Amino acid sequence: MKTINNYKNILIIAMILLVSSCTNFDQLANDPNRATSVPPSMLMSEALRVMNNVDDEGPWSDAQRDNQFWVISFDYYGSQDYNWGSAPFRYTTLSNVVAMEKESENLDTKNKYGALAKFFKAYFLDYMTKRMGDIPMSEALKANTAEKITQPKYDSQKDIYIEILSLLEASNDQITLAQNEVGTGNVEGDFLFKGDLSKWQKTINAFRLRVLIGLSKKTAEIDVVNQFNQIISNPTKYPLMTGASDNMARQFADENGNQYALNPSNYGFNRNRNIMGGTYLNILKQNNDPRIYKVADPAQFYFDANDPLNLNAYIATNTGDDQGAMQVASDQGKFSYPNENRYYSNFSGEDYILIGYAEQQFGIAEAINRGWITGNAATYYNQGIRASMEFYSVSANDIDTFLTSSNIIYKGNNTLGLEQILNQKYVAFFQNSERESYFNYRRTGVPAFNVGPANNNGGKIPNRWKYPQSEFETNKTNVNAALTSQYDGSDDINATMWLLK
Repeated sequence: MKTINNYKNILIIAMILLVSSCTNFDQLANDPNRATSVPPSMLMSEALRVMNNVDDEGPWSDAQRDNQFWVISFDYYGSQDYNWGSAPFRYTTLSNVVAMEKESENLDTKNKYGALAKFFKAYFLDYMTKRMGDIPMSEALKANTAEKITQPKYDSQKDIYIEILSLLEASNDQITLAQNEVGTGNVEGDFLFKGDLSKWQKTINAFRLRVLIGLSKKTAEIDVVNQFNQIISNPTKYPLMTGASDNMARQFADENGNQYALNPSNYGFNRNRNIMGGTYLNILKQNNDPRIYKVADPAQFYFDANDPLNLNAYIATNTGDDQGAMQVASDQGKFSYPNENRYYSNFSGEDYILIGYAEQQFGIAEAINRGWITGNAATYYNQGIRASMEFYSVSANDIDTFLTSSNIIYKGNNTLGLEQILNQKYVAFFQNSERESYFNYRRTGVPAFNVGPANNNGGKIPNRWKYPQSEFETNKTNVNAALTSQYDGSDDINATMWLLK
């Protein structure tokens, strides 16, 4: 696979070409050496590069620390204070997506790129709105159109999600059309699925299920239940992932710019400051989960070579703990670190899943538990667990034993059953899927996130991020109107957006 740095270089080229494409046509006609368009494949690669923003939200990033999967013990390198600032807008990427769709209009691959453009639009709108709330949509990206809107109004979060679901429906229809025309075919610039449209279609529909599950508090306002039913009841029209081989996942390698976050070159630098987080590790311990031996090493202070599988030697620290005391205990070998063999033996690490089969199965199980659809929730719940365990190469025998343990056997379509689904979904999200584990916690309260003295947000886990400062400089009237209509005029990270009410 090409390195991500190569795609950054593509971005630079693409932006140069985009600037050129805005030049007066007469000038371009007089300069045969100036490019007049950007190949959609370049723009496709750039959209995927932004989706794969692993430095910010990938494995062992600050996002995964906020997800409470791991804890940092050195305050010089970060904290667990939850005093969040602003989230990024993705309108530059969306403008590239719009350009990709336009540049493909006269190509025989137009329906391929058109379908994927709709998916990207839905993905990045969802990315922004679930972090901040209302965002510009209907008037966004119109500065260079006849309307010349440079200060776009903010659309309501409800309208944004209606549009997201509409885009995903249209994306599924168009990708079906593309496959009927040219088969799965090749989509140039696709470094995740190598142009496999059948896998793209499954991802589009799996992502739509994610969006619908995320709207679980809004079933009275948006047609969530009916749409979920339509997808599940018509697999021919809405194919879904059938196994982990369908995962949308990034692979790493020993290439410049494409190495796994933990690897042999940084072992000495961060080995003793990355500590396993209690919110995550304690779920594994409580359930005697064999994944614990795959992801963590025992604390050396408590380890007994004569009893190497003793769970009492697996000691996590809590996200809210004081970093000073944490570092002292860490130096004494009293905490578990990430598994050395798994995470530091090579540069490939493990695949980083953006949208995956296990999440899809847990989502379907939740929908059944909530009474949205009929079916056997236990079947989907078990499939989600099995897929996650197979990701860690847990043996089939150990998986079967785990699934029949008293803590894990599905307790029915009730509150206890729902908690089981959500806890196992959280475990399966470990170091994957950006901030989805946080968003599921925010929506459901499961699992309970730890809060302690390290928290610098009034003892709270935030509900949102602030708007970018640039909005207050260039679009002040509209961003202030959005704050007034949603949050009583305050850009408060603890305020509750429409999605959560």
